Amino acid sequence: MSAKRLFLIAGLSLSVITFSSCTKEEVLPASTGIPTTGNPSTPPPVTPPPTNQTPPPVSNSSMLKQMGTRVFKYDTQNRLTEVDYTDQITLGYTVVYEGDKPAKLIFKNGNYLLYTYSGDKVVEAVRYYRENKVNYRYTFAYTGDKLVKMTTLSYATSDEGRLGITEYKYNASGNMTELATSWSTSNRIQDLGPASIIRWGSFDSNPNPVPFAESSYYLPGVKLFSNNPGFRDAGSGKEFYTYAYHSSGMPVERSTRLEAYPGAGPFIERYAY
Repeated sequence: MSAKRLFLIAGLSLSVITFSSCTKEEVLPASTGIPTTGNPSTPPPVTPPPTNQTPPPVSNSSMLKQMGTRVFKYDTQNRLTEVDYTDQITLGYTVVYEGDKPAKLIFKNGNYLLYTYSGDKVVEAVRYYRENKVNYRYTFAYTGDKLVKMTTLSYATSDEGRLGITEYKYNASGNMTELATSWSTSNRIQDLGPASIIRWGSFDSNPNPVPFAESSYYLPGVKLFSNNPGFRDAGSGKEFYTYAYHSSGMPVERSTRLEAYPGAGPFIERYAY
């Protein structure tokens, strides 16, 4: 794996979980589904800052069209319709609506996911692979408009399912500060192991442009970060983030440095609106 790809994996994900491949024998998510830094054997490359660039037209109400390798597409009603990755053609999905609500995701690899709602909130999502076989079943709990718990049953390696529980904590500004995930050795809560914890902090006061929880799938109506974090700590060394902003306050560039490589140059991700 290249150092550049390691840096991409280390970058902040705004999703609540990441899925594996579409086969029954796929590897289970290690913990939260949000990528961790790992221990790369070589330092990341230096990406020089841009020069002589004209700031793009952007405002607090602008729709995010791209962040790093993720590309977001919308319909005329400004609803998310597709997510693509410029570096991974097998990742991403399209969103199918019934009325005003997302009802189904169709993934690039052929899998699909169906939503169940209670009012305006998604309370269950089921991911299918191959001949309509269930791969993952998720249930969600909320406090107000905040996602506070996700329960997962993974059938990737067990017909009975393997239980995972993820809990979310936020600060007073509405930013997720901690995500803790425990996996069971079975489908029983009494077999849960110790939690893996990821923390975020040092938030700025500028708006975070991603208006929903999104990475390998889309959770409508859920926003994990109101502002932009200054670091992410998965327990194996922090990732430090600094931003360049448009005059509107929206970020136009994020630089990431790894604590494990203090002498290495930053990896740069740019935003498009």
